[in-house]
Amino acid sequence: MSEPAPRLPSLCVVVVNWNGRDLLPDCLGSLADSDYPDLRVIMVDNGSADRSVEWTRKHHPGVEIIETGANLRWAGGNNVALRRLADEGWPQDHVLLLNNDTIVPGGSLERLCAGVAADERAWAGTPRIVYADDPSRAWYDGGRVGAWSGWVHHAGIRRRTGTLPTRARPVEYGTGCALLVTRKGLAHGGLLDDGFHFYGEDVDYSLRLRRLGAVIRHVPRAVILHKVSVSLGAVSPRKAYLRSRSHVRLLARHWPARRWPVLGPAQLVYHAAHVLWHCWHGRPATALAMIDGVLDEIRHRPVPGAEVDRSADPMVT
Repeated sequence: MSEPAPRLPSLCVVVVNWNGRDLLPDCLGSLADSDYPDLRVIMVDNGSADRSVEWTRKHHPGVEIIETGANLRWAGGNNVALRRLADEGWPQDHVLLLNNDTIVPGGSLERLCAGVAADERAWAGTPRIVYADDPSRAWYDGGRVGAWSGWVHHAGIRRRTGTLPTRARPVEYGTGCALLVTRKGLAHGGLLDDGFHFYGEDVDYSLRLRRLGAVIRHVPRAVILHKVSVSLGAVSPRKAYLRSRSHVRLLARHWPARRWPVLGPAQLVYHAAHVLWHCWHGRPATALAMIDGVLDEIRHRPVPGAEVDRSADPMVT
């Protein structure tokens, strides 16, 4: 007789939503169809005005809903759920932070959790993420961080998945699109830094975990589909501004002064190339926004439009 399969870790999936009513049927529907044996789903709604909460209550009554009453953004919304789980004593073995613009194919949660559990050094894990409109191409197949150049990018992006390795392996950072963190990782890593506003929070969290000796384990056989850039647009000025601000914040936090003689010139070339690329493609507003983001972060200016009403008490339903 064959031995019984090992028990899969219990799992809580946290989905932060802000006016994503049109995205929820695919995301929550794929989780409902996953048949994962011990699955808890929490949706944190950041003050949506599109009846997202009402729709979720009606169509997915098993999903727990936390209403923040304000747009706390990705990091702040996830932190609301993480605080609740911490107050409960981390009842699930793993927590998956999942974007609402994703679709989770059957079997992916099982492969991801099993892949992370197979390495006791792994405090976090990531699946392979592919473009939803072209699943044969990867959007994320591991994260790379230039220790001296400061270049942070996805491995395998836009490459055919059939040409990419399938073995599980350590990577330098996990993307917040689908970031699995173990109970041990959460206990040591704490909360996300919501000072990044948008972008960079996942890299910051991954680097903090790795500094503590953790491994971020990438499991390519677990696949998630991503509707890329649904919320802000692929090359919007707002996206360029927030990305450049967050990148400067990340560099200031994690790159020691001894690396700046190399980091400075490398980043100057990096940003200049992107500015010229946007101008060449007829997007001067995006190029200017990228420069403004760098300068505003260096000068510690407030992020425009980032005011958050933190007086609202989260409500659980």
